Amino acid sequence: MQQWFTQQSHLWLFKFGVEDYLQARTAAIDCQDFLVDDEDEHTDNTLKSCYNCMYRRWQPESFHCHKNHASK
Repeated sequence: MQQWFTQQSHLWLFKFGVEDYLQARTAAIDCQDFLVDDEDEHTDNTLKSCYNCMYRRWQPESFHCHKNHASK
């Protein structure tokens, strides 16, 4: 988790911004909680990508992951 995200309070910020598709796909493959969002919310043409995950919330420079990491 920490190789792709930086903890900010109780949330996690993706380290690679909004256009690093390779890192977003690799992080999603490693994530057991990935949940695909509605198709109209997808920004990556590869389905399993953090950019297409229901738990991401966009920020100006990247996104926060809102899944529960307490047990991770």
